[in-house]
Amino acid sequence: MFIKVCGITAFEQVDWAIDLGYSAIGVVLHSRSVRYRPADYARKLAQYARGKISAVAVGVTFDEVAECYQDFDFAQVYEPCGYDRVILAGDLEERSRDGVLFLYDSSRGSGETAAFPSWLHDVRERLIISGGLNADSVAGVIREYRPFGVDVSSGVEAVRGTKDYRLMKQFITEVRNAVR
Repeated sequence: MFIKVCGITAFEQVDWAIDLGYSAIGVVLHSRSVRYRPADYARKLAQYARGKISAVAVGVTFDEVAECYQDFDFAQVYEPCGYDRVILAGDLEERSRDGVLFLYDSSRGSGETAAFPSWLHDVRERLIISGGLNADSVAGVIREYRPFGVDVSSGVEAVRGTKDYRLMKQFITEVRNAVR
């Protein structure tokens, strides 16, 4: 299963994600996010991760990630765009048909939990579920929807905007237990 930890802000957190066995890290380039990193620093995080873990540049629009798109393995945006290596994010069923991977996120990084719609069952082969997941909720979501992957951000933070190793470990342990 694909397991992404989003909102990485420091090199130490990249190391944690690698050591714990996450599939990818996300670096936020949306300036209004508490997890925002400017393009120069985001590029350094992506270069540090290269060859060890996949790195995803995260923005609301493609313009926010364009400056360092080539430095990342993927871009994640909330609008359709004509680029390859893009994970389309959103909460609309019609958006789920655009692109190779679809990240369902009704919270847009807020960490708020909402009920997941039944149509997610129809796109599970390329579905990454996000939005309010944590160690207590992820196993049930995986068992219910059988997605391609899951994405966590605030659910592994003890302090808003800062990843916590212990919570990252608890989360990935619950994911592994759910897919056995």
